[in-house]
Amino acid sequence: MSSLHPRAAWRTAGLSIATLLLLIFILYQQTILYLSGKWNQLEMGEYGHGYLVLAISAYLIFYNRSKLMALMPCPEYRAMLAVVSASILWMVASLVDVQMLQATALLLLLLSIVWALLGSRVAQILLFPIVYLVFAIPVWFPLSPLLQEMTADAVFWIIRVMEIPALRIENMIVLPAGKLSIEEACSGLRYFLAALTLSTFYAYLNYATFSARLLVVMVFAGAAILLNILRVLIIVYLGYKTDMQHPLVHDHLTLGWYLFGGLVMILLVTDAVLQRVYPQTLNGVLDTDVHEPVSCNKSKSAFTAFVLGIVLTISAGPLLILWISEQQQSDSYPVQVKLPPAAGGWSYMAANEDGWTPQYQGAIAHRMAYHDINNHEIQLYLGIYPRQRQGEELINDLNKISDNKIWRIRYQKANLYNIDGIQVLEQLLEKNDGSQRLVWYWYRVAGQNTVNKYQAKALQVLGLLNGMRQASLVAITSSLDGSPEDTRKILGQFTKEMGASIDRVIDAKM
Repeated sequence: MSSLHPRAAWRTAGLSIATLLLLIFILYQQTILYLSGKWNQLEMGEYGHGYLVLAISAYLIFYNRSKLMALMPCPEYRAMLAVVSASILWMVASLVDVQMLQATALLLLLLSIVWALLGSRVAQILLFPIVYLVFAIPVWFPLSPLLQEMTADAVFWIIRVMEIPALRIENMIVLPAGKLSIEEACSGLRYFLAALTLSTFYAYLNYATFSARLLVVMVFAGAAILLNILRVLIIVYLGYKTDMQHPLVHDHLTLGWYLFGGLVMILLVTDAVLQRVYPQTLNGVLDTDVHEPVSCNKSKSAFTAFVLGIVLTISAGPLLILWISEQQQSDSYPVQVKLPPAAGGWSYMAANEDGWTPQYQGAIAHRMAYHDINNHEIQLYLGIYPRQRQGEELINDLNKISDNKIWRIRYQKANLYNIDGIQVLEQLLEKNDGSQRLVWYWYRVAGQNTVNKYQAKALQVLGLLNGMRQASLVAITSSLDGSPEDTRKILGQFTKEMGASIDRVIDAKM
């Protein structure tokens, strides 16, 4: 490309990138549809601003056009390693059906392609506009429970200071006239993401130094967290004062957006005043230098071969996934599970159907009941996935240990319990008549037990390598007739004596 004029070099590079983007749109359509589905959830989703983020990213590229045109695009061969790494990451994420990780890998792939075809100097300018897309990718969900807990702690502490009579059960605040549950939707993640998205864009356009930009983002993000706490506090206070009759108790999202709009206006006015009083301190020195184009010593033939190499690299992952899917569909998986009739001190008995039904989409369910010499009854549920596909997988947010129709889940989050080095997740279920039962459950993937969802996903990759592709949920339950500790001893004894037999059944070749 050394003999090309900068404008001609940009046309060549631009055409190459456009072709690769079209190829990505075709081959990575599953990930793109996943993102667009999240962005289309305007009312209930946290990422309804995704199209806005996409538009802002495009505007930021246009905003930097003068800097870009002053540079000569020149391919960076070392960036091929980044392209390969991003492609492998997407492929692994597809194998284990982690769509969030697929979207992250796709973003990294876009950034790697820009770096590879346009060079380091151009990629440095385009780094922020491309990375800005992370605000439209659902990677922020781990913050939701943290913000939820923070909001519940702060609101409960304040109402106790205000001497409002209230009790707290996990993230539920119980008032004399009713209950208010601080769900994950009330965690303030939407306001937090909106604040990050807007403040980062505003800081990039109006400030030059990193420290000033970071300060603006931190102030906006902190204010959004405080705003959500104030919103929940107002609702709790109105619920207490009006015996839960105030309209905002039932329509509290509208109040939040009114408060958020007022907050943004206050912060913008404050920022305008500060910029007028302390312009140099806040802004530093603007980067207005225009660099002269530097010649590129890469030949046209080498550039063409490089582009073809990128085409092959980004095509390999989706085509390999397609081949694996076709192989799995052609395989036969007759699931004939024969649970042991007896082991240790436990023997098979006719199950007393009581309506407990775990909700695991696509699982092949097997159920048995056991009793010991003391007539303690244990119900065993196995939900087996011979192979997993999108929507029919062991780790899915829609899966539940109970369908909540007859037996309701009492814990908002399952408790982690350790019995002689064996970890299980514990959930308490309750019927309308007040009867209760404890459920212990764990995952069995690639011949290993785990209670961690992320580890279960990682073990799927191991299962592809060792031929143990099946994944299972193991759940046992017993009535809570006495103390919880007595029931835990019964569940623990069953786990010790029957665990090995259950593992052999699950791990048997299908």
